[in-house]
Amino acid sequence: MFRLCTTATLAEAHLLRDLLLRAGVDARVFNEHAQGGLGDIPFTHAWPEIWLDRPGDADRARALIDAFEHAPSGPDRACEVCGEISPGSFEVCWHCGHTL
Repeated sequence: MFRLCTTATLAEAHLLRDLLLRAGVDARVFNEHAQGGLGDIPFTHAWPEIWLDRPGDADRARALIDAFEHAPSGPDRACEVCGEISPGSFEVCWHCGHTL
């Protein structure tokens, strides 16, 4: 196991973990329930962490995350199902969850 990074929120950790899993990189989120310990432990120890099953995937995982974080945002798009407008950087409709 290899700790790849920490994230500020649990939602961000799951978003990045799912990105890695879709690319074939086995990853896990640790500290999912550590937020309840805030006050008893330092807040930096409660941040969600992304760990890789195979340390050899670290360079590829970092490249995937970097590409995701720096991807240009396209024009806003209308959902084919509900018609709501979502920002170009969204992969799913914010309103109904349908893939854009």
